[in-house]
Amino acid sequence: MSSTSLRHRIAIVFVGLLVLVMGLVLALVHSSSARIVERETQRELAVGAKVFQRLLEQNQRQLETAAGVLSADFAFREAIATQDQPTVRSVIRNHGQRIHAQVMMVTGTDGRMIAATQSTFAAGDPFPFPDLLAAAEAAGRSAGFRQMRNGQLFQVVLVPIMAPTRIAWVAMGFHVDDRWAHEMAGVTGLGVHIVRVGMPGLLASSGAAATDAGDARNASVGVPLDGGLQAVLQLPVAQVQAPFNQLQGRLLGVIAAAVLVFALGSVMLAGRIVRPLNDLSAAARRIALGDYAQPLPPAQGDEIGQLAGSFEQMRTGIASREERIVRLAYVDELTDLPNRTRFLEAFGRLTPGGGGAVIVVNIDRFALINNALGHLVGDRLLRAVAGQLRPLAPAGGMLARLWGDQFAFLLEGADLDAARRFADGVLAALRDPVTLDGQRLDIEAGLGIALYPDDGLDAATLLRRAELALAAAKRRHAGVAFASETGAEPAHEQLSLIGDMRRALLAGEFTLAYQPKLALAGGRIVAVEALLRWQHPERGSIAPARFIPFAEQTGFIREITPWVLETAVRQAAVWHAAGLDIAVSANLSTLDLLDPHLGRRVRNLLETHAVPARRLCLEITESALMDDPAQAQAHLDELAALGIKLSIDDYGVGQASLAYLKSLPVDELKLDRSFITAITESPRNAAIVESTIMLSHALGLTVVAEGVETQAELRWLREHGCDIAQGYGIARPMAATQLQGWLADFAARTTA
Repeated sequence: MSSTSLRHRIAIVFVGLLVLVMGLVLALVHSSSARIVERETQRELAVGAKVFQRLLEQNQRQLETAAGVLSADFAFREAIATQDQPTVRSVIRNHGQRIHAQVMMVTGTDGRMIAATQSTFAAGDPFPFPDLLAAAEAAGRSAGFRQMRNGQLFQVVLVPIMAPTRIAWVAMGFHVDDRWAHEMAGVTGLGVHIVRVGMPGLLASSGAAATDAGDARNASVGVPLDGGLQAVLQLPVAQVQAPFNQLQGRLLGVIAAAVLVFALGSVMLAGRIVRPLNDLSAAARRIALGDYAQPLPPAQGDEIGQLAGSFEQMRTGIASREERIVRLAYVDELTDLPNRTRFLEAFGRLTPGGGGAVIVVNIDRFALINNALGHLVGDRLLRAVAGQLRPLAPAGGMLARLWGDQFAFLLEGADLDAARRFADGVLAALRDPVTLDGQRLDIEAGLGIALYPDDGLDAATLLRRAELALAAAKRRHAGVAFASETGAEPAHEQLSLIGDMRRALLAGEFTLAYQPKLALAGGRIVAVEALLRWQHPERGSIAPARFIPFAEQTGFIREITPWVLETAVRQAAVWHAAGLDIAVSANLSTLDLLDPHLGRRVRNLLETHAVPARRLCLEITESALMDDPAQAQAHLDELAALGIKLSIDDYGVGQASLAYLKSLPVDELKLDRSFITAITESPRNAAIVESTIMLSHALGLTVVAEGVETQAELRWLREHGCDIAQGYGIARPMAATQLQGWLADFAARTTA
């Protein structure tokens, strides 16, 4: 009886306390809900208004950034400058689709339309937003909400197009309609309605709007926009009240359930259930976190004990299966090393600011060994290589087998020098021969290194860049190569360019444009540079920067260069026969300079077209010289022996130096345009150019300044002893048929 009475008393006390507490909570919730609802409503409106304003600013920045990228596009500016309206329309249409802009317009500085994506506008029409244009002319750019003649509302930005002075304006805008309002409402959590102040009707709305200021069902706030517009943000009060109503209902349900539970179970379950259930709960949390090692404490022989016993069996079973699954998922069975999946997961441990490196190792001649001695010997060789590499794995890093004969190291906190030292250690370790069944196998390896975060921010990117570097190391027989030495990865659209380039070469789509070079001392045009151009039948004019680097990476430049040399030398023969005393320059890539038949090919061209060797100048970049200096030296000596002028192009942006160049048979050095731009305003550029001119002259080299844009730059270069200048400030590249007429006009202007 006493036990029963105790259970009753415990139940009465617990139930009474529960009812008292819940009653107080209900009273507090009921009395405070109105104030909380009001404060929460105002807070949500304020937060929604801030989010709405931030979204407007984000849209404006997106438009300004996209417009700025478009206005900086060289081909786009050239299309505007040449009034190539189809190209302009195509570019703005494609650009607008990429950023989902519904209106794209280009207008001239006179306020007349050049092109637009909307069919309601035609070339020559006045720009529909003259106030935005006036504001942009005053401030450099402008933005705002404007309504078209058809009533459609847009958020518009206006950005200038510079080349280098302002030649036009580009306008981009998002359509402000019901869909736009729905998207804004989805982010802010408020109803969004755009109205014109003082006028009835909605310009855009996310739903039915209650515009009555005295409507108690909705709370609203106004966000002023420019152009006499206002955004009305609304929040239903019932939406804020709903959680409090649900809270009261749930509290009532909790009270009823608690009364029943406490009345029936307080006495029986208080001592016997709470403690073992707590133990089971703690064990469940450990298992959920992946800790299967700690066993459950001994349990009693009742039902709770049986439950604990079953739980312990479940724990051991899960631990055993988890261990097998983890091994299958993360361990390479052949070498007992972590596999690619484990390697990718380990990469996530790298500290964002701490740096790191991914080193991919590939065994040389493994396929030959595998095919000659069999797969069993190949597998044993891979296990032996893994044994050689395993001691090298650094603390905090990882060694993994990716696939086949390819392994990878993950180095945490390593910089370029540390990665290089580690790679040297790996190569040294792999030089030790492996003996299998009395067969001595001398193995070597190639290593590709990608640095984090310089070469990529995720494991997949770094592995890809490291594998590209590995391919470069194999190609060069260098042992080790860094991703930074292999150049940028090709864009996706470039993957189709190799086929297009082959077709273009056969179809005659490639042409040469010639840019004059001015001798500053005599004021005479002494040479021209042959520049490759590609007019694609579908893509239009393709800038050289988009296809020449890719042609060099794929090796197709070896097919383009002979055509360029043939065309340039043939044109030089035409000019020579016409009595024009000008030389023609052509560019050679790294692969061209390493071609053993280069000298013979150039000599045959000169002899076939009867062109004096001094009329041809070959320009080589610094990187081409540094890739294989010995072979480059030999080929340059062969070309120099023919009497051909040799020039170092883009000097100053690569790795070569005047101390190195003094041993090369070069005649000319071309200063990169980055040093010439604003030379009259930048003391550092001026100091670099002046000192380079003096040192080059001391070495007997002619100095050519490329990228000259202004008369002030020409005067500065002439005053400081520069020999030759080239750039838009003298003449743009032109077709061969135009050059003779231009030379005559130039001579007339200079002698007038």
